[in-house]
Amino acid sequence: DPVRCLNGLNRIVNPSGIVVLVTPFSWLTEFTPRGKWLGGFLDPVTNEEIRSKDELQTIMEGNGFTKIHEEEMPLVIREHARK
Repeated sequence: DPVRCLNGLNRIVNPSGIVVLVTPFSWLTEFTPRGKWLGGFLDPVTNEEIRSKDELQTIMEGNGFTKIHEEEMPLVIREHARK
């Protein structure tokens, strides 16, 4: 549950601590039920895009965290037998 995980960070991060999150924002239903996604879909009422990046920032700020750096990185996934 992504939101539950993010909401639990306050319990494990020291008040002056730093959280480093790296995510490809690729939601797959076999790993996360669609109802738990932070974004990657259209709002059913307004038909506007719900972006995971925006939802993540809203949740983290709501938990008292401040973004201090953001950068895009290439995503490399090595295929292996345990996939």
